[in-house]
Amino acid sequence: MLRAIAEAGYSDTRARRAVVGALCAAPAGATPAQLLSKARAMHSGLGQVTVYRTLEILSGLGLVRKLHAERGCPSYAAATRRHGHYVICSQCRKAAEFEGCAVESALGKVTAQTGYEVNGHW
Repeated sequence: MLRAIAEAGYSDTRARRAVVGALCAAPAGATPAQLLSKARAMHSGLGQVTVYRTLEILSGLGLVRKLHAERGCPSYAAATRRHGHYVICSQCRKAAEFEGCAVESALGKVTAQTGYEVNGHW
């Protein structure tokens, strides 16, 4: 992730390294507040805004995915596949990424029925 950030022209800062480290240590996903707490162990001066900005950069580069929960704050997880999806346990809230996408086969029908061209989903 750090290499991709640098190759995209972003600075390699201690704060970003701390956020990436915290994200990598939470393979099942973590909320921004959880990432802040874990990342502060590596960089005590880290602020919440930096966590959100780093997540925005990583998301734009396709390196993390935002996991939408039924309620509460969304969490983020490292994307290990070019196109993947997550299942989230309703009891422990842990997430697991999986390959395959049944939605892809239905997109043509959605376009035919609505007239809209679907260019993504979550």
